[in-house]
Amino acid sequence: MKGRAGQIIQFVLFFGLGAGLLWWQYSRFTDVQREQFLNGIRNANYYWFAVAMGIGALSHLFRALRWEMLLQPLGHKSGLGNRFTAVMVAYLANYAFPRLGEVSRCGLIKRTDNIPFSEAFGTVVVERIIDVLCLGLIFVLVLLFQFAGLKSLWLEYIWDPAAVKLSALYAQPVKFYIALGSVIAIVSAIYWFRKKFVGLFSSKALAFLKGIRDGVLSVKQVKQSVLFIVYSLGIWGGYLLSLYVCFFCFPETQHLTMNMALILLLFGTFGVAFTPGGIGAYQLIVTALMIRLTPETEPAAASFSWLCWGSQVATVVVFTGIAFLIQPLLNKVKA
Repeated sequence: MKGRAGQIIQFVLFFGLGAGLLWWQYSRFTDVQREQFLNGIRNANYYWFAVAMGIGALSHLFRALRWEMLLQPLGHKSGLGNRFTAVMVAYLANYAFPRLGEVSRCGLIKRTDNIPFSEAFGTVVVERIIDVLCLGLIFVLVLLFQFAGLKSLWLEYIWDPAAVKLSALYAQPVKFYIALGSVIAIVSAIYWFRKKFVGLFSSKALAFLKGIRDGVLSVKQVKQSVLFIVYSLGIWGGYLLSLYVCFFCFPETQHLTMNMALILLLFGTFGVAFTPGGIGAYQLIVTALMIRLTPETEPAAASFSWLCWGSQVATVVVFTGIAFLIQPLLNKVKA
């Protein structure tokens, strides 16, 4: 019961934060902005909304295809339908609780294909590492093509505030040395007592950790490394393209380029980490970026951010249902 209560509290806190951010954004609209927002949602070209959903679903399918390449070195086979369904369920679960999707995904694939949870979880850890690398690649591309815009954002929101805080810290060196000493003490304690920490784990816990390790190391044994990279690029290319086509939903944003889509994808992804599925945080970040970097899109900026986020949610909801329906058919497809 305690665990259940904790999950409910977590859900209320995270979902409440997202809903609060949405309400805060909407409540700050002027009458003109509120009218612009509602008109934008009503008059948007939903053909492109549907196209964005299709592209998003394709990127999720690429993730399911790539997952097989990590499971094979561990000696496991899984039907494409089972993997795709597990991936979609994971995305859906993350809208309820952040990071619940990883657990749900591994639990579902264990039930359908009898793949040990720990090993499946290890492969998911590999995927998260690769996702971070892909996000780093997007950051490099943004630096190359949108350096001026990124520089102004860096100075205003990161460098200048950090400089102010560092100046305050230098003015109070005692706090700095206490913080530094605490970090050194914690790291030293972990190092000196590491054997006792290991002894605290039961044999089952150690076996579970070994399974995770094996799952992580499976990436070294991937046979078709080029295809693995293609799938990885396809996943993030799908994310980028689905966001880009949403520009065509509004006349004010149709002229925006792929470079702008790169920036929104980069910073919008960070918003997803703060609230379930990015609810609230994604809209605030994307709207603010569009108004700052492309002021001419201000009338449609809020509508775009909500519609773009909505296309992601709709993709997950609709294709999770479709995945369950076509699961047997997909399982007959050889990966």
